[in-house]
Formats: sequence, C-alpha cells, structure tokens
Amino acid sequence: MSRSIVKQMTVLAQKNQRSTELIAEFSGGFAVGWTMAVRECFRSQMDIKFTARTENQPAPAGQESKKQVKFWTQGPRIAFDAGHVFFDTPLAYAKWDNAMQHIQLACSILEAAPNEVRKKGQAPLGGNALIEGYVLIELFVPNRNKTRLISKGKLKLSQNDFLDFLMTGKLNRAGEL
Repeated sequence: MSRSIVKQMTVLAQKNQRSTELIAEFSGGFAVGWTMAVRECFRSQMDIKFTARTENQPAPAGQESKKQVKFWTQGPRIAFDAGHVFFDTPLAYAKWDNAMQHIQLACSILEAAPNEVRKKGQAPLGGNALIEGYVLIELFVPNRNKTRLISKGKLKLSQNDFLDFLMTGKLNRAGEL
C-alpha cells in the first residue's frame, strides 16, 4: 500500500483542508498512469472538486482587490460505492466482444462505506480524524476463450487501499474473504 495516499488523506482530514495537489491527472477521459482505467466521472468519488478560492490581486496603490478563482482540489473523503465497475484498460468500453480481447482484470464493488472526517474530542489541539471507509470488491479475469469474465474471489479493502489498488494494481494489504 502506498503509505503516501493514507498520509495525504490523513493530513487533509486533520487540518480539514483541501489541497491543490491531486491524486489523479486525467487525459482522454481516464486517470493517467493508473493500472485500472478510472474514468473522469469518478472525480467526486476521489473527492476531487472544482473549488473556488479567494486570491489577492494586484491593484492600484492603496486599494485591495480580491478575486475568486477556481482550482481543482483534493480532499480526504474517498467514496467509491456499490455498483462501480473498473477494468484494466480503456478498451473495455468498446463493443463487448472486442473489449474481452483486451481485458486482463476487472473488479466490481459489491458494498462500500465512504471515508469520513470527524472531530477529535475537546483536546486543546483538537483537530479532526480520518475514519477510513471500506469497499468489498469482487475480482474478475477472462475465461480461457476470452468470452466472459469469471470470478477470482472477493476482498475487503479500506477506501484508501482500494484507491491504491486502482493506481498500482497491487493488493498488498488485502485479506481474502
């Protein structure tokens, strides 16, 4: 598991902030460099939002000028949900007979709970805590003839571990059910 993802989500949650450092860059409708073909439509599930921020702008002497500018920002509330399906290739979205010739791995989310950010008690430094959600996924591979997908088992992962799986294709912390 990429500890950097967990650390990034934890820090964002503790500070209750959003970052302009995104976990995904998109091109051609898919996350660039990821093992699984994650479409741009999953931005909100990765808590990537177009957020307005106020910036100081140069102005004539003695005047203050502020302008609202929108940026893509990253938050810690990862929320993949039941029914989401991912394939290891963008070619999976072609006609099914053709797509099956390219798919090596697919996964379907059977059940899920999102990451949450909760206030930590009344401690002087207070802050927030990231409560990791989970996904229960079923993994699929093509049959020998590449005519259909067959189940290889089910796994329960945290939302952050699932995000790492989508990026790297590795299931380092997964426990088979």
